[in-house]
Amino acid sequence: MKNKYFMIGGFAFSEESDMKKLKNYAKKGWILESIVGGFFYKLKKDKPKDIEYSLDYQNEASDEYFNIFLEAGWKHVLSMGNEIHIFSAEEGTKPIYSDRESEIDKYTRIKKQMGKGSIYSLVSSVILGILLVISLKIFRPIFLVILALLLVSIVVFIFSFMPFCAYSFRLNQLWKNENNNSKVTPGKAVWKLYFVVGIIFIFFGIIRLVEKKDFGLVFIIIGAFNAYVGLSSSKE
Repeated sequence: MKNKYFMIGGFAFSEESDMKKLKNYAKKGWILESIVGGFFYKLKKDKPKDIEYSLDYQNEASDEYFNIFLEAGWKHVLSMGNEIHIFSAEEGTKPIYSDRESEIDKYTRIKKQMGKGSIYSLVSSVILGILLVISLKIFRPIFLVILALLLVSIVVFIFSFMPFCAYSFRLNQLWKNENNNSKVTPGKAVWKLYFVVGIIFIFFGIIRLVEKKDFGLVFIIIGAFNAYVGLSSSKE
């Protein structure tokens, strides 16, 4: 077997856990190659390596940005949407973010991005919801089109708002613990929210499948992913 895959735990929830898993896989000769479909890490078989991984957030990253990390010993491995970047370095290399102030800056940037995404998708969901009601009463032929767009908008909102909550919690903990070295991880309320939303989506999807309505399977898949992230984060 030349490749191995495992599911991303959700960067907002299990960033440290995922990076540790990648490190352990590297020791066994499975090196991170890419991310597939936005949900899975793809690992390739190679020689065992003692390397560490770290994740950073930066919109429209420039060559200068990557050179700064390279000079510090961190090699760029991959990027997702030119916004999320994963780096690797030899074990023992000084962390990318070695103080609370830089960590706060890191999570503040991504929190703002998730906040904007939440607002835009929420507004579009409300507008599409209104159009859905209007189309149901006035122009039925476009009902399914608007429904599909509404579902997409709701999914975008969930995948923006939930990380926004997690990053907000991280920042609050960093501000509270800036004078000590306490480990910062998302709180129980956040992963429980993820799990509950997942169960609701699964339940709603099952109902739609039983009633032979559209998008039932989509709801179940989204719900299963959210529930998985919630359960995985609860073990951190």
